[in-house]
Amino acid sequence: MIGSFRDGKTGSLAKFYFDNIRGGDIPATIINPLRRKLSLLEASTTEKSLFSPRSNNYERLSGNLDGWSSIRVSIQWRLIFRWRDGHAYDLYLDPHKY
Repeated sequence: MIGSFRDGKTGSLAKFYFDNIRGGDIPATIINPLRRKLSLLEASTTEKSLFSPRSNNYERLSGNLDGWSSIRVSIQWRLIFRWRDGHAYDLYLDPHKY
């Protein structure tokens, strides 16, 4: 389940999720896969469920993002979050430029 968004309920990702309003920082090309991945996160109650399908490319991050996880939205975009007690907290959309 989605526990919280990094930019709060008024940020662009939360507005997209709750109100279906796309902000300028969310590319039109990822709207459908982003909607699917957000639905997947909302439906998930265990970390294990995020490993399937493999196209999620779910991974536990390390380094300066130690304690964070990600799933792939597209070849460039990732959803980054902290998975804790069956919830995705501090969720944000990352352009994966690193």
